[in-house]
Amino acid sequence: MKANHNLLPLLLKTWALFTFLALVILVPAGILIAHRATEIASAEMVRNGNLLARNLAASARIPLLSRDDLTLKLLVKSVDDNSEILYAFVTDTRNTILARAGSIEPLEVLRQSQSPKGSGTSRGLNSPQKNVHIYPFLDLSAPVTYQGKTIGMFHLGLSRPAVEKYGKSTAAIFIGAFLRYSIPGFVLGLVVLFFFTRYTAARMEELLTGINELIIHNPGFQITRAPRGLLGKVITAFNRLSQGLDDTSEKEQTATMPPRLSRELASPSTGLLPTEITRNQVTVLFAGVKGFKEYAENRAPEDILVDLNEYFTLAARIAAGYDGQVDKFIGDAVSLVFPSTPLKPDHTKRAVEAAVALQEALADQKENGNEILGKIGIGISTGVALSGPVDALSSKVHTFIGESFKTAYSLNVLAGPGEIIISNDVFQAIEHLVMVEPIPPREVMAKTEAWENFRLKGLLPREGHEIPVP
Repeated sequence: MKANHNLLPLLLKTWALFTFLALVILVPAGILIAHRATEIASAEMVRNGNLLARNLAASARIPLLSRDDLTLKLLVKSVDDNSEILYAFVTDTRNTILARAGSIEPLEVLRQSQSPKGSGTSRGLNSPQKNVHIYPFLDLSAPVTYQGKTIGMFHLGLSRPAVEKYGKSTAAIFIGAFLRYSIPGFVLGLVVLFFFTRYTAARMEELLTGINELIIHNPGFQITRAPRGLLGKVITAFNRLSQGLDDTSEKEQTATMPPRLSRELASPSTGLLPTEITRNQVTVLFAGVKGFKEYAENRAPEDILVDLNEYFTLAARIAAGYDGQVDKFIGDAVSLVFPSTPLKPDHTKRAVEAAVALQEALADQKENGNEILGKIGIGISTGVALSGPVDALSSKVHTFIGESFKTAYSLNVLAGPGEIIISNDVFQAIEHLVMVEPIPPREVMAKTEAWENFRLKGLLPREGHEIPVP
């Protein structure tokens, strides 16, 4: 299946996000690389300057002892042609200048080096960071010693602009190398992202098509191409769900309507078509008021209707919350139906959960003075039911017909106030989810079987904690 034409906006958004993340990573990385390269290059130049100063100081030892001014002048002149060195001079222990070269006055250097704030004098690798913008030179001084005694000092002035220029040129080399590898990597990432986005979009479109097929009641639709990884697992789970719904649908369709009943319902006198009648698995919840006669004896009809309306409204709202519907209201009782559908085959589980929720809501609301809410008993049964419109007095009313409605009514008769009685079929469908109490055998719909019915004591969620019935 081809990806649809809406791939371009998705691709542009993905590229934009990838570019943003790349810039967030690469720009700070480039700045950090440039900064570190500048620091390393500057430290290297200062280290070389200190080494040169120490070598010149060692060479000045003998001329300084013998006061050989000519040799000292030749020594300082040897570095005068280096553009990175602004000055060089030699002093004795009394700071008397014995030989000098360069454009910077030695007295100015000595005066600045003796100031309280310090100067550009450096004896280590970290000194270039001190007073960087005060003096245009970095004074590298090395002592002239003889037999462990200092007999003078050799001063070498390193140009700060030269140090900074060397650091920047080194940083430019590192940045160039960084860009030379990162830009092709970025372009390669965009290409890989394009094909990945295109492939993922195609698989997602297949999955959405499958979901749409299920929505329009076409179970059994299968996605043929399932990639590896998480998306493949999702598609495989979808295929299994679709196949399971298809199997359920086939089982329901095999239970056809008896020919005689079909002919009667499709006769001209009824005005109904065979397609208007459906046969489906349902779970029936029958709720009624216990002791309604005693309750109603001393109450005005208006008060009774108000109490019943509150009870019926609550039952209908809770049933709708569990995908159920009201079949009919019968005096003080209400019949609720929870049908099975291809997308929601768990009709029995929904009906039992709705019954527990209804009893909880009734227990909460009865404190408001409505005595009916504390007298509701519930019976639940499951089975196959026919559903469709019934023509009554020229008005078609949709209704359900089935043995499970009579069974649910009989179970309601067995239930006391606040109790929920379920049939054996209901229990077998959800036995892993409920806690029950068997009730003694009793004739229900002309059938007697040992432990056929059960009193619901609570639900067992997956966490293993009991939710008791109020």
